[in-house]
Amino acid sequence: MTAVNPFSLSGLIYRFWRKAILTWGLALLESLSLVAFPIVIAWAVDDLLNGSWSGTLKLGGLCLALLFVGAARRFYDTRAYGRIYCTLADEALAEERRKRSTLSTTSARVSLFKELVEFLEESLPSLLNEFIGLFGTLAIIAVIDWRVFLACLGAAGVTLVVYGLSSGKIFRLNQGVNDETEKQVAVLEFGDRSATRRHFGLLTRWRIRISDLETLNYSLIWLAMSAIVIYTIVAVATSGTATMGQVIAVVMYVFGFVEAVLAFPLHYVQFIRLREIAQRLA
Repeated sequence: MTAVNPFSLSGLIYRFWRKAILTWGLALLESLSLVAFPIVIAWAVDDLLNGSWSGTLKLGGLCLALLFVGAARRFYDTRAYGRIYCTLADEALAEERRKRSTLSTTSARVSLFKELVEFLEESLPSLLNEFIGLFGTLAIIAVIDWRVFLACLGAAGVTLVVYGLSSGKIFRLNQGVNDETEKQVAVLEFGDRSATRRHFGLLTRWRIRISDLETLNYSLIWLAMSAIVIYTIVAVATSGTATMGQVIAVVMYVFGFVEAVLAFPLHYVQFIRLREIAQRLA
């Protein structure tokens, strides 16, 4: 049986799940509340058009629930993940001393640990929100208009292809950034101005290459998402069967789908970077 890399995301989740389970549970409640928002807004609109305040009261209750759940999660997150980072940073420092690593390497790797913890604290709950929101949104869109649902699946397929083809290059570019970052303290200690300029120039070039690739990928995906938004508005508005609330709801759900699809690649790129970091730390 293959041992779990203790510095990988799965290794950290396995080790610290007791500290993180509360924040994941609150993130789940938060994401379910966000998925319900457009349909509750639709109820409020249709009820108001029929002279009723029932839907508006439901919308107000949902807003208050989301406020309390979101505040509780953020209040707890900072404390729980702060303790996790202190533990990991101390262990990383002891391990690098045991291996007699240079100060430059040790400094860089302690900083890399911070990226792992920040992903668990900030990106993982956000990813959970978007994951549940994406599938909840698709399920509701399928009920309202199956044509829009199929169009959304096609756009999601475009996203998978674009990032599937570029994942290897993303990994190699992040590897180049981290290789150069590990030299930084040594370069600064050496104090040679030309070496310092060359070091920061190389870092800049690696980051520009990463940014250019992300820009290309984003542009391709945005074209697909733009087509989905335009198609949805035309298809739903001209169907002749949807109520005003349903039109508003499906357009909001499609916007939510677009936001989730555009956000997932950012998390995927970060995940690839963290995978490289985990291999480096191990």
